[in-house]
Amino acid sequence: MDSKDLLLRKLPPGLEQIAARNGVPESECLFCVRADLNSDGTPAVLWLVVGKEKVVTLHEKNGDTPVAGPFCLKDIKKVRTFMTVGSSFLQFKSADGLFVNVIRFSHARREVFGRARLQLERLIDGREYQEDALKQPSDYTCEKCGLPLPGRRAACPRCARHHGFLVRSILLMKPYWGAIGVLLFLMLLGVGLDLVPPQLTRLLVDKVLVPKENIGWLPWILLSLVSASLLRNGLNILIGRLSSRVGTQVTRELREKLEQKLIGLSVDYYDRHSVGSLMSRVLYDVDYFQGFVAQVAHGFLLNLMMVLGVGVMLFTMNWFLALLVLLPIPFVVMGTIIFWRYIYPRYYRVWDSQSKMAQHLSGLLSGIRLVKSFGQEEQERERFSDCAAYMQTSRRRLEMGAATFHPIMGFVFGLGGLIVWYAGGGMVFGDEISLGTLMAFFGYLGMFYSPISALSMFSNWLTGFLSSSQRIFEILDSSSALPVSANPKPLPAMKGAIEFRNVTFGYDPYTPILKNVSFKIEPGQFIGVVGKSGSGKTTLVNLICRFYDPQQGEVLIDGINVEDIDKEDLHKQVGLVLQEPFLFRASIADNISYGRPNSSSLSVMDAAKAANAHEFISRRPAAYDTKLGERGAELSGGERQRVSIARALLCNPKILILDEATSSVDTESEQEIQKTLAKVCKGRTTIAIAHRLSTLKNSDRIFVIDEGRIAECGTHEELMAIENGIYRKLVKIQTELTRIED
Repeated sequence: MDSKDLLLRKLPPGLEQIAARNGVPESECLFCVRADLNSDGTPAVLWLVVGKEKVVTLHEKNGDTPVAGPFCLKDIKKVRTFMTVGSSFLQFKSADGLFVNVIRFSHARREVFGRARLQLERLIDGREYQEDALKQPSDYTCEKCGLPLPGRRAACPRCARHHGFLVRSILLMKPYWGAIGVLLFLMLLGVGLDLVPPQLTRLLVDKVLVPKENIGWLPWILLSLVSASLLRNGLNILIGRLSSRVGTQVTRELREKLEQKLIGLSVDYYDRHSVGSLMSRVLYDVDYFQGFVAQVAHGFLLNLMMVLGVGVMLFTMNWFLALLVLLPIPFVVMGTIIFWRYIYPRYYRVWDSQSKMAQHLSGLLSGIRLVKSFGQEEQERERFSDCAAYMQTSRRRLEMGAATFHPIMGFVFGLGGLIVWYAGGGMVFGDEISLGTLMAFFGYLGMFYSPISALSMFSNWLTGFLSSSQRIFEILDSSSALPVSANPKPLPAMKGAIEFRNVTFGYDPYTPILKNVSFKIEPGQFIGVVGKSGSGKTTLVNLICRFYDPQQGEVLIDGINVEDIDKEDLHKQVGLVLQEPFLFRASIADNISYGRPNSSSLSVMDAAKAANAHEFISRRPAAYDTKLGERGAELSGGERQRVSIARALLCNPKILILDEATSSVDTESEQEIQKTLAKVCKGRTTIAIAHRLSTLKNSDRIFVIDEGRIAECGTHEELMAIENGIYRKLVKIQTELTRIED
């Protein structure tokens, strides 16, 4: 956050008199926030001036007339930020219920205006504003380089990157350096064996065939050629088996490391990344690391050693011909540079097309019932066709570039061979070199140009490898995991007391869902939570389970901040039944015992009975061993919900959270579950979020959430006694709907 965007207890230069005339003299100024857009979206410099009693918006150059205001703080009912395309408005709600645009700003100013909005809410509520909250460093920007961070208080990708991706990939394989060293040694032996046959050929031509002498050498030379070939192929087998073993081990451990990292990331990370994209990285991008080992064994390093070894032999035999051999090399280097510059960017488009294809297929196959129910097969075919066309175009552009590059390089190498033929033939006629030397020279020539051609193609593999390693390190470098306390406090014997202290939280930090929420829940209480959709009910649950951390305030269990509680103790003691039940592709018993895999069959059955699930499970031929399909496809919505309730009850948590747990069951099953929960919930803290208010009548207390705040709190009878109360209105509406349905 730029310090120029915020002035504390100081008015912008040149606007002191204008602000004073509009009720905000410098002595009463609390803070000023700079915006960068006019109300029509054109660039401009405006200031939101906040005083102890009034707020006004002034234009820095044309400040004689206020852009908006002045507004009396006591007349403002609500403050909000209203997002548009590329910018946002800060708006005030007046007594007549209408929102008024106060100032407009680009998204570059979102954070400072988000902080200003929170302080305006405090002032409207009659509380002191927090100067430290305005000027503290941004949680979403690197203090060193100013780069936006991937998450709140995350490590800066630029500052944390000490090495390039290639160096980091090599360091990632440090445990296998010993095996790779063995591969290098075997490769050196192989290169040495490859250099032997041309010399034997030279000996055969110059000492046996041309002079027609030493005929007895012929079988020994041929035997040596066979032995060299046999040893070389034996080394190839050994190198291939060892490289395969190391490569598959590397990819396995890297996939496990990625999976471990993905599991450790916060829910916020999955809000920002598609499942299809992450699957593509784990399944396909990792394979390039196995290719890295192959490049060591059969690719880049082998070809490099071969070029060096053959080059030494060529210069040893005839330095002039060796120089002629090197003539195509500058053209190869230029071609590789051109390839890197123009072909490399196309690899990203190929990966992007693959990622989009995976995302589309993941969504399509997960929602296949919805597709069929609305008869949208043809539309989905068209969408898939668009993805396939994008992939086709991306891959075609890449492969056409490669298909043009490699034949050109082959032609350049061919010219080099013809030059050597011409010069070498003349030298043989002039008796400057022997025919055997020329034959050996051409034997080495193929061994020289072939690796160079492969090295030029190496850029093709390298670009794909760097692109894949970048995507992998994006996951490994991600800091979206919630911070872990240096000294986590164990809480094996949780009592179940819950407290929120001035909690403010938003999935978008600049648009809070919960606003300064505070409450206490005593151990063993049954708490009902009601409110309109989007009011923040499920967000309360997410914070108790520590799926997210609040931007402000604290969430405490038994008086300890959840950020300081040992993660395993927290998750063992908090049972959660989600609004949308999720079941794995496994048996019913495995799904129920997911939280406690070593539970006995009797414990699983007791939990199922408590959730009123035992009866329908027993009617199935395989009972608890029934294998479920994707997301429990063989069960009805109500049956899936009861299995998920049984799963939570088996863990015997001290805190049980039911997020619309009975929304998918029929009335009869709901009544049975309610009776069971009445028994099961005794002695444990229970939070039940429900739209069916009849299920919460017996709650110890009911929280009514409205626009991110606890608007009402009390028992059913106490809330019904409030005239024009929100809860009373909700009950009245549901009662009327029930009568209509009857």
